[in-house]
Amino acid sequence: MPKAATDARKVARGFTLLEVMIALAVFAITAIALLSQTNQGVSQSLYLEEKSYALWIAENTLTRLRLKPEWPSLGAQEDQLSQFNRQWFIQTQVSDTGEKGLRRVDVKVARSEDSKTLSSLQGYIGQH
Repeated sequence: MPKAATDARKVARGFTLLEVMIALAVFAITAIALLSQTNQGVSQSLYLEEKSYALWIAENTLTRLRLKPEWPSLGAQEDQLSQFNRQWFIQTQVSDTGEKGLRRVDVKVARSEDSKTLSSLQGYIGQH
């Protein structure tokens, strides 16, 4: 083979079509994995935000009951609340503890009546 042909082949070397296709496939798989992880992170962040809001609402509900001048009556109560640009469903259950002057309060908060409870809080209210 003449020397000029060998030199031209060395200069014209580059990536083959197969090498480019493999590199693109690796890049595509990496990009898909990265997007999937980002999506999971965002979903988890939104879920934790809702759980935090639900806990605040449960704490506020229990505090409102404690601050009322009248003692809470026994039984269940359901309520809806619009807060944090969302609708919330609140279930409050007041039950007797067996101790005179002390009642147990269970508060559950969900996004709707049919959805899973996001926060559950238990507290006690004493009669002054």
